[in-house]
Amino acid sequence: MIKKFLFKLLHSAGYYFRYTSVLHHPSKQVFAPTQVLFFNEEERSFLEQSAASFNYSLDYSLGYRQKEQYLVKLDHAVILGNSGAVVQEGKVVVESVFDVSRLAKSPAFKTPALLFPSYKKGLYTSVLHFPWAENNNYHWYFDCLPRLYNVLQTIAEPIKVIMRRDLPKYQHETLQFLLQAHPNVQLVYIGKHEKWEIEEFLLPSFVSNAQSGYLPLPVSNWLRSKIWEGYKVEKSGQKRRIYISRAKAKTRQLLNEEQLLPLLASYGFEVIKAEELSYQQQVQLFYNTEAVIAPHGAGLTNLLFAEHCKVLEFHPANLVKTHYFLLCKGLGFDYSAIVGSVGNASENYSIELQRVEEWLSRL
Repeated sequence: MIKKFLFKLLHSAGYYFRYTSVLHHPSKQVFAPTQVLFFNEEERSFLEQSAASFNYSLDYSLGYRQKEQYLVKLDHAVILGNSGAVVQEGKVVVESVFDVSRLAKSPAFKTPALLFPSYKKGLYTSVLHFPWAENNNYHWYFDCLPRLYNVLQTIAEPIKVIMRRDLPKYQHETLQFLLQAHPNVQLVYIGKHEKWEIEEFLLPSFVSNAQSGYLPLPVSNWLRSKIWEGYKVEKSGQKRRIYISRAKAKTRQLLNEEQLLPLLASYGFEVIKAEELSYQQQVQLFYNTEAVIAPHGAGLTNLLFAEHCKVLEFHPANLVKTHYFLLCKGLGFDYSAIVGSVGNASENYSIELQRVEEWLSRL
């Protein structure tokens, strides 16, 4: 009795310290089974470098398992406005916040918060994923929006999609592009100091994996086509070649970028600072691009909107990330990587220009 009272008191303060899984829930409906990707020798070599830089805590070199895609219907679930996490019977549902490692870092877990409760009748769903996707285009496109695919393909009855009121403009725009052909879907907005108990909640699985932009082709093609259409992209007569600079970024700057730029200019590359473009301009730019060179960073998320291109990505030796290699693998793009020096305290590093020139000569 005392334990129940204590739990109730802690939950009233937005403090949840237990978690549960819905992987074996009786209502689970699977739409695509798990699949395994395998890699050639060159790809495995890159993945082994990545795994070594993370002390093998994440290793895709022996194969990559694509998650199954499913929906789970929960009765009287609670959604937390400060994190987007779903709570069932006083426990945070792991699959609502990606996985156990992100659960441990989530404000839904062991973080007291002032959350005002209310009850909502009807059928709801949500793809909120805070703090990762709060204003991060990578997590928005790979963690959040793909989760709507099976919801929108299969649910014909009225359903409400829960979002936050303070969405960045590009998130609000792209969400509207996906929903505009679905009159049964209504957006509703939860405040960061609210928690809603919901009569029926439809929990969509995450499609992406950690450090991976890989999406199954039906999902990526759906997402790309809706956003191309929404932003009204147009084909240009000549494909462009671009270099995405991180000169204005706080981390992962290329220390010898000034020496690199004349080499890139001789092969027709333009220097782009993504933060200076509107989102429509970014999507249009990548749609008409045939080759992209960039240090690892969120600007490469826009590869999702290229029709087809060749990619060269730079990494510091101690932080080789697989996000965009796997994105290119899913889209069938030609991907190469150059691993540079060990990054300093700000993850800044340099690369061998000769290796860049070798890649350019093959282009």
